[in-house]
Amino acid sequence: MAGRPRNLLFIWTDEQRPDTIGAYNNPSIHTPNLDRLAARSVLFEQAYCAQPVCSPSRATVVTSVYPHTHGLLRNNMVLTPALPTLAELLRPAGYVCGYVGKWHLGNEVRPQRGFEQFWVSTEDNYTRDYAAEGFSSYHQFLVQRGYTPPDERHGYRIFSRSTAARLPEEVGKPAFQARECIRFLETYHEQPFFLMVNFLEPHMPFFGPFDGMYRAEDMSLPESWYREMEPTVPLHYRLLREFYARQNRHVKTNDEWGWKELKARYWGLCSLVDKHAGRILQRLEELGLAEDTIVVYTSDHGDMMGDHRLVAKCVQYEGAVRVPLLIRVPGLPPRRITTPVSLVDLVPTLLELLGLPLPEHLQGRSLVPLLTHGDVAPDDAEVIIEWNGWDGFDHIREQLLAERTGLDEQPLSLDARTIRLGRWKLTLHMTGEHELYNLHTDPGEMHNAFHDPACAPVVRTLYERLLTWQRRTNDPLVLPEPAWRT
Repeated sequence: MAGRPRNLLFIWTDEQRPDTIGAYNNPSIHTPNLDRLAARSVLFEQAYCAQPVCSPSRATVVTSVYPHTHGLLRNNMVLTPALPTLAELLRPAGYVCGYVGKWHLGNEVRPQRGFEQFWVSTEDNYTRDYAAEGFSSYHQFLVQRGYTPPDERHGYRIFSRSTAARLPEEVGKPAFQARECIRFLETYHEQPFFLMVNFLEPHMPFFGPFDGMYRAEDMSLPESWYREMEPTVPLHYRLLREFYARQNRHVKTNDEWGWKELKARYWGLCSLVDKHAGRILQRLEELGLAEDTIVVYTSDHGDMMGDHRLVAKCVQYEGAVRVPLLIRVPGLPPRRITTPVSLVDLVPTLLELLGLPLPEHLQGRSLVPLLTHGDVAPDDAEVIIEWNGWDGFDHIREQLLAERTGLDEQPLSLDARTIRLGRWKLTLHMTGEHELYNLHTDPGEMHNAFHDPACAPVVRTLYERLLTWQRRTNDPLVLPEPAWRT
């Protein structure tokens, strides 16, 4: 790298799978702008979130500590001021920092956490928590254009996510956010800057102005959609699958066609993001900033989108925990990285690329060696994914458990820790229903190999490495020791 880049543009989405970008070996989806970015970036083929739900993952992205350390174990919690965000680390170095979009780490309206100079909010969903301070920037934008908020929440009139998704594209959230990002670039391009923009799409409600772009009949569903889960899979996962087999509010018909049509709409949202992310990237080029700006593209978590006949997140399967990750660094050649990495690694990576010191409290590790030299020992790289509680699906579990007898003793704690090492992925559940998958031979995670006698040495190795990680990061969860055969 001849000289250090000065600026940082961080674009991320909500609930996006890697396979919704053409560069991730999907020639059927239309994402020309992200494909163009990927052709100039380091593309991480196996990037993982720290916990597959919004707020815990987001807090890890901006602080580089795991959920058990920052304490946001469920959604709609406030990030502790004791841990600095990336923006708070960059501000003292002279950076002007801007945030555009969904925040989900506290008050959505008030500028905060290093982004006080430029703050553009888009969410009315959490009105109860901050309505006394007004409504989102996007809400105000719509009102100024003659729209009247049609929805009611907690006694306030708002523009719900569903309402916003049905608006014409030119006044939808992605177009609004791109416009605001361009305003930031045009205003602050003469100073070192950090601009972070978060698109809600392709997160539910899973519809938008590009719904007709893809046809249901052109979609395919994974083998696991058709196959029942094995009885050794944790009960709460099997109950969730059973629930979606009975009812799924996201599909028009709860059958094969309905799930394919859902996937087609999900792809449309990804193409919508591509279009408006492309507008931001184009303006970056036009202003002559591209060769002095690091660009990151990722998501806070994935979406099952039919894997195991599940939708959304909150499970430890690949569909929910894997995310796209592109990092374009001026002066570094593009490459593809197979080494598994975690989003906890982003802050130290970006600080090192910008030539700034790394605070001692960071729990992630810099990816700069991978960026500059490529894969070295991908089978030796471990990634840890946490789950802390059953955020969002308690009512589903309770409903289905109530229909059964003899399940009163089902453990209530659903916390889990997952370790990915090489081809193996071990999840230890506090319920004792552990899972082991060989991702090379079983990428769809359909055979739980935990109880295979031949896999006992693998379980032992992964368990011991997981304990080492817990000691290193002060994880207080006391995991059940798995019973392996020797």
